[in-house]
Amino acid sequence: MTPRPMRANCRGAGLVVALVVLVVMSLGALALVRAVASGLLVAGNFAFREAAVLAAESGSESAISWLSERAATTDLLSDQPEAGYYASLPVGLSLSGQSNTSTSATIDWDDDQCAARTGIRCFTAGPALPIDAAGHRVRYVIHRLCRTAGSSDAAANSCLLFRSAQGGSSNRGQLSYGASKRFQSSDTVYYRITVHVRGPRNTTAFIQTLVHY
Repeated sequence: MTPRPMRANCRGAGLVVALVVLVVMSLGALALVRAVASGLLVAGNFAFREAAVLAAESGSESAISWLSERAATTDLLSDQPEAGYYASLPVGLSLSGQSNTSTSATIDWDDDQCAARTGIRCFTAGPALPIDAAGHRVRYVIHRLCRTAGSSDAAANSCLLFRSAQGGSSNRGQLSYGASKRFQSSDTVYYRITVHVRGPRNTTAFIQTLVHY
């Protein structure tokens, strides 16, 4: 018996199925490429962030060195804006340089007078450290954790104090540089160092350290 020829509509259906399968495979390949690209982007961003965090250490060490040179003097009882040091902590301070309805003060990290925003106090950051080989720009601000400038013993003042007869601390996130006063049980004031780092691809990082002497 002579086989009957395939009808034209059957041959057309096979072509449609092949085209649908091709489109599905193309979409799958495109999704895979996008997933790989997104993964590489996330990994790259993470690497840039880690590099910025490491670069912040130089800012912390520079601020600690500045404080250590003046810890035994009265220089730390008053503001020194040119060095990025403030003897009190203002209420409503935004460390990011941005402002919102609850912000009454912010830090001028970009030397633009806080973008000329009105109604807020604009605090000067310390001088920028030399830009490193990776292109990181590092600046810091130091706040003495007191309500007002002047002596921490003043009746009108209130400070966050650390008291230890051993001159050390087991708390994480703070450093004690008062080893020479190990057997003195006097109160010491906390200083908060905020380091701002801006690096490649507009990477931004903030690191804070508490120290006392």
